[in-house]
Amino acid sequence: MLHESEKQNDVEITRRTYDKIAEDYARNLKDPYLGGSAAYHEMAIDRFVSLLPSSPARVLDVGCGFGHDLGYFLARKLNTCGVDISRGMLSLARRNFPAAVLCQMDMRRLNFSPESFGGVWAAHCLYHIPRRDIGQVISAIRHVLPPRGAFFCSLKLGEGEGVYTDQQAASYPGEPRFYALYTENEAREMLSDFDIVGWDVKPEIYYGSGWLYVWLKKPG
Repeated sequence: MLHESEKQNDVEITRRTYDKIAEDYARNLKDPYLGGSAAYHEMAIDRFVSLLPSSPARVLDVGCGFGHDLGYFLARKLNTCGVDISRGMLSLARRNFPAAVLCQMDMRRLNFSPESFGGVWAAHCLYHIPRRDIGQVISAIRHVLPPRGAFFCSLKLGEGEGVYTDQQAASYPGEPRFYALYTENEAREMLSDFDIVGWDVKPEIYYGSGWLYVWLKKPG
């Protein structure tokens, strides 16, 4: 783990790393699935899709990376927009899904109109945001959802945060990326502005930690 006195911004460190490793990361990532299982991953997406309101039926894939989950949504004929801070990752997503709507954007500042998406999918991304800024992300997600809009997120279970090159960064060790871990109580507090529909804890160590998967609805 690198010292927190690192002069670069935590998010910027992570962005630069993804820009640098994008091609190799996408090519060599052996297991991109929630819960370490393709079947669980598809179940998670199907459950999220079942929560979407009839209007607007658009999905926002936050931290879409090279487009792994975009493929699931597009295959279901959903109007989907993917955003990511990494230009390198978005380049791969455009190559994989030429017709997809993709934007380079910081998830702390989602530049969309209020209530413009029926659902927000945030898998394998919120842990890259420092705790001091995670409230901005949650507020931005809430802003783009209508009442009863759907929200899914995955979180790494544990304590602490920092820039890692080893255990927490196990999906591509040796290159620095920022990770924030949460206890279940911390996660509940963080997500308290939403109604919890599903809460699934996977304590088995997978890419450096246990995991929490949460399906939510915006109250209304």
